[in-house]
Amino acid sequence: MTEPTTALNGPSPSMPDTDLNTGALTLSEFTDFFHEIEEQPAWRAKADREMEYYDGNQLSSEILQRQQQIGMPPAIEPLIGPAIDAVLGLEAKTRADWRVLPDGEGEGDSGDQVATALNYKLNQAERHSKADKACSDAFKTQVAAGIGWVEVSRNPDPFKFPYRCKSIHRNEIWWDMLATEDDLSDARYLIVAAGRRRRRRS
Repeated sequence: MTEPTTALNGPSPSMPDTDLNTGALTLSEFTDFFHEIEEQPAWRAKADREMEYYDGNQLSSEILQRQQQIGMPPAIEPLIGPAIDAVLGLEAKTRADWRVLPDGEGEGDSGDQVATALNYKLNQAERHSKADKACSDAFKTQVAAGIGWVEVSRNPDPFKFPYRCKSIHRNEIWWDMLATEDDLSDARYLIVAAGRRRRRRS
């Protein structure tokens, strides 16, 4: 009896190679990815703690309770918060529109005209997709916790701009930590939590 083909166990040996049944993720590969995720370093709790320090929540509930029992007011000196805010302010101050420049010096006026037309479309997409806001939100978590993500996707609302940019919470995405390229182009997997549309704090 031939094993049926699914998206996880790959094509059946008796089936011819087609675009629909080749390159599918096998069940073994799928489970290996999740085993790797379980063995990844426990950096997320540390990142959450670093964001708590940025928000001024440096004392745990246990310490606050003990201080309350002995009548000691909570003493918090937010040193890291103002420093990160200064970096974020510099990013906002130096932010510029995306630009397209002609590739090469010998293209003449035609290259400038094409670049001008592309710049108009690019600036329109940058503004309507809210790319600047998404990049700024991701930059904030990069500075405070070390990593930030931005998702560029099609907008499901047909009455809005076709594309949208959103910042994704660091705890809602998992990636191949064995990848060596800066843009993760050699990563074997990039997993986003299915319920990530819930609102979260930074």
